[in-house]
Amino acid sequence: MGKNDTRLPVTLLAGFLGSGKTTLLNRILTDPGSPRCAVLVNEFGDVGIDGKLVVAAEDDLIELQNGCVCCTVRGDLQRSLGDLVRRRGRILGRAKFDRIVIEASGLASPGPIAQTLEVDGNLADALVLDGIVTLAHSAKIVEQLQSYPEARDQIGYADLVVLNHADRSAPQTMEEAVAAVLAINALAPLHQTTRAEISTANLFGIERVDLAGIEVGNRQHSHSVDVTTMALRSERPLDLHKLKMWLRFLSTRQGAEILRLKGILRCEDQAAPVVVQAVYQWLEIGPGTGEPPLESCLVLIGKGFDHDEFERGWQACQV
Repeated sequence: MGKNDTRLPVTLLAGFLGSGKTTLLNRILTDPGSPRCAVLVNEFGDVGIDGKLVVAAEDDLIELQNGCVCCTVRGDLQRSLGDLVRRRGRILGRAKFDRIVIEASGLASPGPIAQTLEVDGNLADALVLDGIVTLAHSAKIVEQLQSYPEARDQIGYADLVVLNHADRSAPQTMEEAVAAVLAINALAPLHQTTRAEISTANLFGIERVDLAGIEVGNRQHSHSVDVTTMALRSERPLDLHKLKMWLRFLSTRQGAEILRLKGILRCEDQAAPVVVQAVYQWLEIGPGTGEPPLESCLVLIGKGFDHDEFERGWQACQV
């Protein structure tokens, strides 16, 4: 999120059942250093907002003592977010919130939620997805990744992974959990926690691109659950028109599903770096800041990749 971006930042909390989202959410709401938040949840009873935080309630909106609010999702997410934005000044008065936190269901993929924020014109003008934070149960995540596609999606879409319940995991179990998470998502920083003890400063303002730290080069990392991380690099400049055509083809290609795509690229005749990002079937290509990189890097996370085909397409975009 740029310095001149006036849109309201949105943090999406994802994670499978029992991962610790409730605990983390209450930490956010009780941390005096946290920004004032509007928390959007499916049901108050499921999330378990601490009763001591509640000040007053009006319809489906609850005011909390730290200036935050909590409201339910009634109807679709688009309508709930739109209502929340419109009510921001009128309902809260002095307690205007500075951020929205969406707590997703434990069985939900973050993809459709992220897509709603990115492609709905009215919402995109008012809101910006600041980051997807995924919690995972360190003692159960390996089994969950093998059994539930929702768990794989939650890890695949993450900008930050919180590997929680470290106190319940033997060292070998934790090593296996870390390996399984990294095999699916080599982009997201990973924090190991007990009782979701993580500074809220790490949760907000997430830098959603950190390609310099990706060490996979042109190799591919895959896992038994058929989710792959693939990094493509080039020291040659890229043809921006060919790149756009190729990426649009990839984003809609049958048989391959791109969970995440992120790139900082050097393109011919472009004075600034070209930043590429995709979530679900939403794709954005635009200028970045600063000088173009000496080496372009494009990282893809998804399923059903034909690595040789992707390599050929990438090379065809090079000048």
